[in-house]
Amino acid sequence: MNIFRKADLKIVFHTNSTIRNLPTQENQPPDKFSLLGVYKLTCPTCNKAYVVQKGKCFTIHYNEHKQAFRNNSHTSRFAQHLNEKGHSFDTINNIMQVLHFQKEGTHLNTIERFHIHTEYTANNNLNNNHTLFHNAIFDTLLKTHQPQNPPLPILLRAVIP
Repeated sequence: MNIFRKADLKIVFHTNSTIRNLPTQENQPPDKFSLLGVYKLTCPTCNKAYVVQKGKCFTIHYNEHKQAFRNNSHTSRFAQHLNEKGHSFDTINNIMQVLHFQKEGTHLNTIERFHIHTEYTANNNLNNNHTLFHNAIFDTLLKTHQPQNPPLPILLRAVIP
């Protein structure tokens, strides 16, 4: 700025944007699909869901399911469903929901099982049936999070046997 004043030049436009203010990897929030954890793929046609957790980022898994769909491969239960039913594949933002993310840990198995159980209870599950088992704790959690029917008014209770 002082250089321009010494040359008797006036600046018409000035911005606060500088190279120093450009976003860097340190100050940008991570893309949720670049993380790893438990995710759910939902069929865009029938809303059936496939829940899984793996040790790679979500984008890599999405691409693996997409490739299996294109090749009509049985390596992906989700892609197999889409191909068998004649349903379409969609973008990562439309079919993938991140349910839980973290770096690593044993809790991921429990979280995965809970979400599979949730989809199974809703008759919405695409996971293999051998991954399912009765779990009273999961059932209790699901019941406490469901809206309860309000009690019948006193007059109706007397009429209904």
